[in-house]
Amino acid sequence: NTPVDLAPGRSIADLAQLEGPGRSGPSVRVEIEGDTTGLPPSVEAAVYRLSQESVTNARRHARHATHVLVRISADDTSVRLCVSDDGDPVRPAGTPGYGITGMIERADLLGGTCVAGPNPGRGWSVTAVLPRTGVTG
Repeated sequence: NTPVDLAPGRSIADLAQLEGPGRSGPSVRVEIEGDTTGLPPSVEAAVYRLSQESVTNARRHARHATHVLVRISADDTSVRLCVSDDGDPVRPAGTPGYGITGMIERADLLGGTCVAGPNPGRGWSVTAVLPRTGVTG
């Protein structure tokens, strides 16, 4: 990924487009908590892209999943994203795939973190924490 990927375009408001019953997979629900106004466009775009990639991965790879929850919570210093499904993950928790590697790199470019792996019991989660201000300097 290059910094061009961080160019503004999509925002947190666009996440509603990910919601709804899946045509050939799990339904998706988006929950947003906290104040997301005033976020830099690069942070909004990253939250959208990380959410989109995570939902796409869940629809492609989570066997027997019935729902995907996209939860965004913002506070004074950071924006936290957690995308989780209730499926049976196909891939082991070892080496991340290209999509996950790209998500980790995207979060890192903004000074944040992104981790992905199986949930205890069932399902898979992707969790990212981005600084509210994005990269400074």
